[in-house]
Amino acid sequence: MFLKYLFTIFAMALLLSGCQTHLLKEFETIAPGMEKDDVLGKMGSPSTSIRLHNKDRWIYVFYDDKMKFEKEVHFFEGNVVYIGEKWEPPYEKQASVVDAKNQLQDETLRRQAEQENKAQRDSFEEYTQRIRSQDRVRYLPEFTPIR
Repeated sequence: MFLKYLFTIFAMALLLSGCQTHLLKEFETIAPGMEKDDVLGKMGSPSTSIRLHNKDRWIYVFYDDKMKFEKEVHFFEGNVVYIGEKWEPPYEKQASVVDAKNQLQDETLRRQAEQENKAQRDSFEEYTQRIRSQDRVRYLPEFTPIR
């Protein structure tokens, strides 16, 4: 019974690995200009789909002899525009780099705003001191005591 169960698992693994190799070869037949429906008909549903930089990106994962392959198909307006290895944006456009740059810029702007606020507060205090010293009647009245 155990051997029968083990044989069944081995046969299924063999069949699945054969399907993966077939899909990898089928992936090579995808050409630029194909529509999404054609790609779905050949490859089936992608492992992952992402919308990035105005393009739909479908990621297919294949295994061949214990090696993992990640292939991508990019669509623009429903047609294939890129076929190949997993695409990474240039270093300066990666999310972590852009986020760090924006955070640094935000920190600089915050410090600048704090300095401007402090300068305005100091300027206002200087102004009120100058006005008080010029207008003694309003701020420092002289009273004569009542007898």
